[in-house]
Amino acid sequence: MTDLSILDAAKALRAGTTTSVALTEAALARIAVTDPKVNAFITVTPERARADAVRADAERAAGKDFGPLHGVP
Repeated sequence: MTDLSILDAAKALRAGTTTSVALTEAALARIAVTDPKVNAFITVTPERARADAVRADAERAAGKDFGPLHGVP
């Protein structure tokens, strides 16, 4: 999933073919693999990212839409 553009990730969320949780887990896994080599992140907060993803999925399921990137990590 980390090969998706932001636009494709947003479209997949809206189509229901993925979740914010799945996108977030993929992003966190990619960070874990690549960041030791590139040192691109100062702080990674996986617990917060996961909680935000769960909340975004629940909001979307409840019909709340906060814009085209809602739920994209």
